[in-house]
Amino acid sequence: MELALYYHRAGEFEAALQHYRALLQKNELNAQAHNNLGLLYQDKNLLDDSARELQRAIIIDPRYTQAHNNYGVTLLRQQKVDAAAAEFRTVLSLDPRNVDAMVNRALAQKQGGEPERAKESLLRALAIAPKSSSAHYNLAVLYDESGETARAVDLPRVSRERRSRVRQSGAGGQGASRRAREVTNRTRQNVET
Repeated sequence: MELALYYHRAGEFEAALQHYRALLQKNELNAQAHNNLGLLYQDKNLLDDSARELQRAIIIDPRYTQAHNNYGVTLLRQQKVDAAAAEFRTVLSLDPRNVDAMVNRALAQKQGGEPERAKESLLRALAIAPKSSSAHYNLAVLYDESGETARAVDLPRVSRERRSRVRQSGAGGQGASRRAREVTNRTRQNVET
């Protein structure tokens, strides 16, 4: 698996593809390899192939939250908003504190014309992971797009104050920092190592 991941992260599509296929020839029931192969296809915008591999991972392990989340991302990129939202709901039913799925669900809600529900989802994500940069960024974008530019600009200050209050109360700091993500306006994916 390590060699396939190495080539995948290095952006060497053909080499990674060859290694993932070799892994799956040895063990067709390797859900992790199907998940990562699905992400490789997603990176190359081969969304039908991505969906197929991610579905295989889910069939092998129906409780595999990362595969459900990644499948939701693929569906969202295919403009299948309702199906994507269903995958993110599945993740959250299995792991109610999964911030990546909350942010992705918010993006599906936004894409589906529900910006207020998207804001609620992002605020819930921030309640769990106050340092989640993807939740902050996407919430700021939503505020800005809805004409609430002052809230978008003020969001970093409010978040710092909220984190300070959480630290003073002694709650939430470790899990939140562990979940911090790079700022991005795209959906979150999980390559498993």
